[in-house]
Amino acid sequence: MPKSLSSRLVLAFAFVIILSLVISAIGTLFLLRDKQESAAEERVGRLAEPITLAVALLEQANVSQAEIENAVRNYADSFSVRVIIVNKDGAVVADTEQRLTGTRIDSFQRSGLDVIARGNARFRKAAYNADGEQFVLFAPPEESLKLPSNRLADLQATIFELYAGGGISQEALDNLLAGLRNQPDVPRTIALPTLRPVIVVPSSELTSAWQDLVPQFAIAGGIALLASAAAALLISNSVSRRLARVTRAAQEMAKGNYDQRLDLQGEDEVGRLAQAFNVMAKEVSGSHQAMRDLLANVSHELKTPLTSIQGFSQALEDRAISSPEEQQQAARIINEESQRMRRLVDDLIELSRLESGEVVMRRERIDLSDLLRSCTERFEWQLRESGASLQLELSGLPSLEGDGHRLEQAFSNLIDNAVRHTPKGGNITVRAAANNGVVRVSVRNTGSYIPPEELSRVFERFFQRDQSRTRGNGGAGLGLAIATEVIQAHRGTISATSDQAEGTEFVVTLPLASKGTRPDAS
Repeated sequence: MPKSLSSRLVLAFAFVIILSLVISAIGTLFLLRDKQESAAEERVGRLAEPITLAVALLEQANVSQAEIENAVRNYADSFSVRVIIVNKDGAVVADTEQRLTGTRIDSFQRSGLDVIARGNARFRKAAYNADGEQFVLFAPPEESLKLPSNRLADLQATIFELYAGGGISQEALDNLLAGLRNQPDVPRTIALPTLRPVIVVPSSELTSAWQDLVPQFAIAGGIALLASAAAALLISNSVSRRLARVTRAAQEMAKGNYDQRLDLQGEDEVGRLAQAFNVMAKEVSGSHQAMRDLLANVSHELKTPLTSIQGFSQALEDRAISSPEEQQQAARIINEESQRMRRLVDDLIELSRLESGEVVMRRERIDLSDLLRSCTERFEWQLRESGASLQLELSGLPSLEGDGHRLEQAFSNLIDNAVRHTPKGGNITVRAAANNGVVRVSVRNTGSYIPPEELSRVFERFFQRDQSRTRGNGGAGLGLAIATEVIQAHRGTISATSDQAEGTEFVVTLPLASKGTRPDAS
């Protein structure tokens, strides 16, 4: 079995083509079988009347039986048929193959044989069995023969043709022509001769006439097969070449070269495969870059607290810090940095679980007003320290369906982000309103601005615009990423806008609870 796709396609095409040709040939031969048999009968039956006419004219010229037999033998050789001569009693007096001489055939002495028409030929036929072999006998259609013309000149021309084909003597020809010239009118018909020629054909030769088409079909099939194989080769090569490009690109990706793109146009399967490959390559490249960024960001986030912990713990071990106040301060810093690393690890684990779908969101009725009030109350102490103000604007919110704990986590992250980026004296506004089956919650803070080129990245992990500000307040750049995963798990959306005059606003849209939905009891 060939290993290459191109070879397999060629073999598959060749098999289908051969199978189609064989089925078509068999079907065509089956349909043409009767037609070929009729054509064979027409070809043989067309000879019955002319040969009989020749014998009748020869008899009128008083030609001997031996010359008539010789003429019939020459006609049989010329037309490649077998002819027997039957006398008026039905006895076979001559056979061009010398096999039926002396037998009796009275098939055409009986009345009732229908005249058969095949194209331009008219004849009578009868079946005959001799020594277990089946034959078909052909004779003229009528009891009298029509002359080709009633003009003496035309008849003489016909007689010369019979003379040339039958090999009769010149004396017999002269007698026949002399007799015709003495007649005032040439007759239109002539009676059947006493020695009647009958054409004999094996039945198998007629029924197997369709076999004559087999060589022609074989030649046509061979030409069609070669042409189709050439076309199949071109088609398979075009397909395999395009797939080979996909294979090479996939192999390059396996080596770590993720910047692979395929420029394969078309709406066929290969074209769609190339489009899917490009999407996959983009996703893989993005995932690989995200992994590298994650490792770099995690390393960067852990470097500072680990350095602080290592430095103060080394100082305590070396007794470089001796006073109780300094020791207490060192212990406090080590504890804070440890908590900071713990929060980072917890956030990473939480984000990973959310992205992988491991976290199952509960479906319960939620009072969104109470949830938002609870979220804002957590930041009262931070607001007093920062000098910023927070306003909560809620207007008759209906029940919401979802996981209250996860939604509280998401909105808390948004408010926390606003608090950390609002300067002293700034203002934070949390608004919520329901309309058209959805609830819209916005968190706006003044005094901050995100450029358009960075606005689309604020939901990425570890994205931080002002590293010096956020790092000191414990931000690692994971809060917005976690909030995005939670909102999307609730079939909602989250977006951000920023303006130098108005500040920055995050908007969350969530579907409201349907009336027929019951809360989850778990």
